[in-house]
Amino acid sequence: MSKHPYASLRKTAFALSTFILALAFSAFIVGDNNIVAQRFKDAALNLDNTHHTLVDEFDYWPECGIRVTGSHLASLISLTELQQMLPCPLYVSGPHHDGQWDLDNEDDFGHYNPEAIEFLGNIAQKVVADKKFVELSKPLVDRYLYRQMHIMMVIHDALYDGSLSQEEREKVFRGSVESRGMDYDLYSVGFFLPLLNLNDDSFVFANIDYRFLHFWARRWADGTIDQFYHALSTVFKAYHPEYVFDPEIYWLPGEGEEEWLGEEEYDEDSEFYVVIDGSELRLRLEPSTNADTFKWPDGTNRHPKVGERFYYLGEEGDFYQISFHGNALWVSKKYTHLE
Repeated sequence: MSKHPYASLRKTAFALSTFILALAFSAFIVGDNNIVAQRFKDAALNLDNTHHTLVDEFDYWPECGIRVTGSHLASLISLTELQQMLPCPLYVSGPHHDGQWDLDNEDDFGHYNPEAIEFLGNIAQKVVADKKFVELSKPLVDRYLYRQMHIMMVIHDALYDGSLSQEEREKVFRGSVESRGMDYDLYSVGFFLPLLNLNDDSFVFANIDYRFLHFWARRWADGTIDQFYHALSTVFKAYHPEYVFDPEIYWLPGEGEEEWLGEEEYDEDSEFYVVIDGSELRLRLEPSTNADTFKWPDGTNRHPKVGERFYYLGEEGDFYQISFHGNALWVSKKYTHLE
């Protein structure tokens, strides 16, 4: 059957009109900060409806680092949509292109455009100025983003609290960028990330901290560290105005780390894993049913998922000690098994 002589013309006209509408919509978004702000509000209220967009990356959202957090947030606002909101390119150079983030590139990273981050910071300020929205979204933000934002705030503030000179701080950043975020000898540059206490029954070990330090190092390298910190602190302090950096609160001493881990028990090369069999299993800070539990910032208990496997650190009585995303915690043998 022959095609209608005008079929291809109609398809072309439809495609062209769709493209023009998309451009018009994009221009409308860029031209109205209220629409952009509302889009971010909608995304924040859907933090419990995200999905993992990195196919080959283990998903441990929300107890995760920057990569997995970004993966989930990208399911709410894609790189393409984010770029449409901006009055300028998001990146000035780097491997990200065609609406996709290249997160596995070992040779380069995205160099953000300071103007774009400043624009997003102003939008963030507009969003959190709405006190009713902050109150409404706080449970979700605390559940999914509090930990990551908190770690980033503490590490940035530790670097800029006056204990390091500008030269020493830049040496830390330069070393992190050159090592591509891998652990390196921070003692030699006068800055070491000890066990980080988030003051919410939550602890973060130095190997996790390095990843967040590396984020700030890259922002120092691309010249957007001030713009990013302004945006981050605007949001974080809107939800937690009580936050003040104090090394005596956040930095736990080395001997505290050894006591928490159990001396010479923490071994990520261990061949043994503890597998979770029971649902809603409580994570204990000590090997006892009377011990405190590991909680979210809102006070509710945190639970591993059935079928998850964690490094085996040891055992005592009726409990196994596991590495729960960098935290040494205890779980009942009754609802788990070794493999």
